[in-house]
Parts: sequence; C-alpha cells; structure tokens
Amino acid sequence: MTPYLIDTTLRDGEQAPGVVFSKNEKMHIASMLDELGVNEVEIGTPAISNDEKLIIKDIASQGFSYKTSSWCRANLHDIKEATSLNTTSINISLPVSNIQIETLAKSKDWVLTELKKTTKYAANYFNHVTVGAQDATRADINFLKEYIYFAQESGANRVRIADTVGISSPLDIQALFLDLTDSFPTMEFEFHGHNDLGMGTANAITAYKSGAKCLSATVNGLGERAGNSVLEELIAYFIYKENNTSYNSKIISKLCKYVAYNSRVKLATNKPLIGKKVYTHESGIHTSAIIKNRASYQFINPLDFGQKNPGFCFGKHSGRASINHFFSEKNLSIDDYKMQKILNVVKQHSTSLKRSLNEMDLMQIYFDH
Repeated sequence: MTPYLIDTTLRDGEQAPGVVFSKNEKMHIASMLDELGVNEVEIGTPAISNDEKLIIKDIASQGFSYKTSSWCRANLHDIKEATSLNTTSINISLPVSNIQIETLAKSKDWVLTELKKTTKYAANYFNHVTVGAQDATRADINFLKEYIYFAQESGANRVRIADTVGISSPLDIQALFLDLTDSFPTMEFEFHGHNDLGMGTANAITAYKSGAKCLSATVNGLGERAGNSVLEELIAYFIYKENNTSYNSKIISKLCKYVAYNSRVKLATNKPLIGKKVYTHESGIHTSAIIKNRASYQFINPLDFGQKNPGFCFGKHSGRASINHFFSEKNLSIDDYKMQKILNVVKQHSTSLKRSLNEMDLMQIYFDH
C-alpha cells in the first residue's frame, strides 16, 4: 500500500497558539509542499474570515500537483461557503466521544442526524468528501462504528480518525485500525494524530501499518498543545524503511526552517532530521567508529534532507581519533604526546566552559600548546 500524505500545516498547524501565516507565507509554503511531493494539502478553514476564503481559493487555483481541501464544521452554511473555493474536496467534522459531545450539550442522536444531513449535502457539491471523527480514540467503539456506517451511507469517501488529544499509544492505534478496516473494508481511512504523549509520528506509522492509507501531519509537527504527527519524520520513515523515492526530500530543511521562522516557533537543536546538532558527534567511541564507517552511528544522510554534514565537535567526551582526524585534514603534524596534551586541554576547557569547542578553539589550543 502506497501512503497518501496530507499536509495540514496551513490549517491545523496555524491553530498553534499565536501562529499566523500571511497570504504570501501560505502561498510559499504551499509551493514548497508541491515540490516536496505530498498528495493533498488542507489549506484552511473558510469560516475564519473572508480573507481566509480568498487565500484558500487562491492556493486551490494555482494548479499544484496535489489535491486540496478545506476544513468545515458540520454546518450547512460553512459547507455552502466552501463550495465556491475550488478545492478538490472538503473535510467536515463532528465529535464522537462522550466528553466532547456532552461539552457541546448535544447527544449522540444529534451527532448522527447532523452527520447524515451535512455529508449528503456536501456530496452534492464535492466529488470527494472526508468526514472527520473528532476524538475518535476516546469514543465508544460501537458508536464510532455507527458513525462510520452512516458516513459511508451518506456519501463520505474517507473517514478521518482523529487522536484529538494525543492520548493513544501505537498498540492502541493498531488494535483500533485493525478493527475498523476489518469492519469497513471498502472505506478509506485517514489517521490524524496529535503529539501530547510524544507518540504522534509513531502512531501515524502504526495506523498506516494497520490499514490507514491516509496520514495527515504538519511541518515541524506544528500544532495545538504539543503539536501533530510530523510530516518530515513520516517522509523519512517511508524513504528509509519503505524505500519510497517519490518525495523530493532535499527541500525539507528549507521548508522546515521557513515554517519555523514564520511561525516564530523555534526548532530544538536535537530535532530529528533538521536540528542543528543531530548530525554532530562528540563522543570518542562514536567518532572513532564514524571515521571508519559513518553508518556505524548515523544511518541518516543529512544531504538527503538538504542539510550539511557538520561532522565532529570537541569536548569533555572526545577521544584521540577525532582530534587526530581533525588535524590530519588540516595537514598539521601531531605526535602522541601533543595529541594527549591537546585532548586534556580540550576536556578541561569544555568542562569549565560548559560547552563543546569549535574548530577555531581547537586551532588556538594547537598553537598554544
């Protein structure tokens, strides 16, 4: 089964507190997502404003290679507004867990009535309709199946199973999707994960392995609370573990940094794939092995994701191999005595400064000792 990746950075990603993308920024992100090779982009929520509608319509009209969708409440007015925006499809959503239904002061009968009414209405205007099951991972399984049944009967092409509060684990997701895909073999399922327990990406991969063809995610995992399943991590998984060569992964670094800068949400230095330090090594055991074979401690190639390969840094945990390698590349001679002396100074300086040392620091130590 080939994965179908849906990016929702422009919709769910922008729902992160304080994040606002301008029209030009959204257009640029949309363009890079086209270069990356995602299958679908959820552009935004028409009900937000007239400006949002114009942005959705503009992006949907660009002729990008991916399909486009907008997100709507299960509301006939919202759906009608979305019909004029030229998106390929629409995503309408309703809560399915007891806690969320009760919070709205509604009933399960109300949910099913609104589901049938709005799905049938949307199917008259869109060739493709996705129905979202909000908080599906906390729903009663029998009611969730009833919801899916009526969504299918009313014309839905896809059902989005949302782990809305990020409460699930991979084993939970596996059991859920094996059950749902067995019960509804002709329905296309999508998984929409959040990262509250740090398992958003793992849950998405598990959902895919358990029958969910479609996965939605955001660049950098941007989103409410702890964010969403992470788009670039999913792509890296499919590249390295599924031998999928359909993505232009070299644009990922540029895309992630652009989204981080314009969302004003900083990237952690140890963020998988694109963090500043994820391809830098200090430990003596690691550096000694990497000099012989980089794959010994780093199977990911940073060049695959548009990143540079910074190599080693020097500090408290350094060993002789990385020091010798550094000076050999500089064509500077160094005997065993000087090697050990420099290594001792490196460890002392790094400990007192509480940081690693850079190349200029190392050169200064070389000439001072």
